[in-house]
Parts: sequence; C-alpha cells; structure tokens
Amino acid sequence: MSIQKYRAFLTVADQKSLTKAANILGYTQPGISLMVSSLEEELGIQLLLRGKSGVSLTEEAKHLLPHMQQIVSSENTLREASNQLKGIEIGSLNVGGFLSVCTKWFPSIVSAYLTQHPRIDLRIFEGTYGEIQSWLMEGKIDLAINSYPPPNNFDFLPLWEDPILAVLSRENPLSHLESIDLQQMIQYPFIIPNTGADETIQYVLKQENLEPTVRFRIKGDIATLSMIAQNLGVSLIPELAIIPCHPNIVTRPLKKPYFRTLGISARSFKHMSYAAHAFILLVKEFIQGEKNHQLLCFPHNSSWRSIYVPFSY
Repeated sequence: MSIQKYRAFLTVADQKSLTKAANILGYTQPGISLMVSSLEEELGIQLLLRGKSGVSLTEEAKHLLPHMQQIVSSENTLREASNQLKGIEIGSLNVGGFLSVCTKWFPSIVSAYLTQHPRIDLRIFEGTYGEIQSWLMEGKIDLAINSYPPPNNFDFLPLWEDPILAVLSRENPLSHLESIDLQQMIQYPFIIPNTGADETIQYVLKQENLEPTVRFRIKGDIATLSMIAQNLGVSLIPELAIIPCHPNIVTRPLKKPYFRTLGISARSFKHMSYAAHAFILLVKEFIQGEKNHQLLCFPHNSSWRSIYVPFSY
C-alpha cells in the first residue's frame, strides 16, 4: 500500500477538500480523488463522505486516522535518519505553542534552530489549549509546548512551573496587598477565557470550590488585560502570559500558590524524527538558561517554586 495514498488522505482530511489537498500536494483534483478511492478499495472501508460543500470523514476513517498518521510519521523519521547517515539534513517539523510561548520563548529557540538546521522546513502554529490538543491528535503538528495534561496516550516532558497570578487594576481595593486570597478576589467580577482556551482559571477555582461572577469570556490574554486595565474585572493569569501593556495593571501572587506545568507534548518521544529531537534539545537548553537567569535575579525566592499542584482534570 503506497505511503502517498496515506499522505493524500491525511491532507484531504486536514483541508476537508479534495481540491485544496490537490493544490498543496501538486496533483490534480481527479488524481487525489483516485488515490483516496484506491485506498478505500484496498482497505475495504469508505473513508470520505463527499458533498457539495466539501468532504468529511466517516466514523471508520476517524478511527483509522491516528494509525495512518503514525505510519506517515514513521516513514518521515526513516527518511530523515537515512538522509542524516548520508550527511544530508532535510525534513519538516510542525510545532504548536501558546501565544505566551510563541511571544517569549520561540523567537530565540526558532532563531537558533534555523541557524543550526537551515534545511529543515519549520512551521509554528499558535493556538489555545484546546486547539493545540486537537492539532496534536489530528497530526497537524508533531509536537507542542503546552500545559499539562497532554492528550491521552501522548508523551509529556515537564519543563517549567508557571505561577498563576492575580491580575487587577490599580483602582481595585486589593491592589495594595502583597498577596491575595481567592476568597477576597471572588467578590469582584471575573474575566475568564472561552472554553477551549487555557483551563488554568477553571482548575484553580474548582480546587477552591469557588464560583466567580463571570462578566466576560474572552479568548486571548491581551484582550483580558486590556479589560482589566479599565477596571472591568479581575482574572487569574499565568505569569508567562502576562505581557506588560498598561500602567494601570498590577499582578499579585496568590496566598496559596498554584502553577500550570508547561512542557513538551508529542505522540512518542521514542519514535519522533531527528528534526523533532533537535528542536527539543534547543528548547531544553533555552529553559535551563531561563531557570539560571531566574536564580540569579531572585536567589532568595527560588524555593517557593518547589510547590507543585498537578493538573488532573
């Protein structure tokens, strides 16, 4: 069974269109359709439901999708290993990350990666927690720097404990406190992410058995910070996601510390490609540098990071 048929089907599944898949892979639309039909015949299973608005996967295809992704991934890894033995470094790598990671970590990591591996086709996908989970399971990205937990049956390497901070305007009466109790904070309207964004706030409030009065639901942290600057509500935001944007915003630690654990998610660290391994190595080097810098800046406050609350929702 030709690997090209798997690639064709996976591209159609991702694009939900035979025509778009054909354009991406450099085939004609009838050519792509013939490859998928041939794959259906070989498997003895209908994979696509064809309609005027495009195509969709059958339930049987959804079940087989991860297996095809694994086959294509393994074939890519084999090719890259072969090229490496011949002294030729080529390949591709798709990496996902939160906006905060893409903004604060990826510029340095990506710059170093492309300098060391200029022939690798590296692509970055920025998304929410829910989007990244879906991209990993669909095979759209090879790995991601995201928060725990990863999708079921995926590997996860923890790298960074990111403290959750109370974020409020200077006009809020709590802003003069050195640390904030969530029981105090809950009396003010909350601004929280939409479902599918980072689940940090919901997790922390659930642990404390607190029900906030939700004023706004917003996808992005930048919009949330702008709302808080106008004293329209308060929120809980991971430290890494707080980008200085307004002098009227203050952040305070919680009296009972909480963290989101950031790390690398991948279907299998053991079977990933050379390009992926090289990227992970640079991520680990970068994170170690950030930790060393943190210890230099805050040598007396470093011990509080040892408090770890695993996410289990």
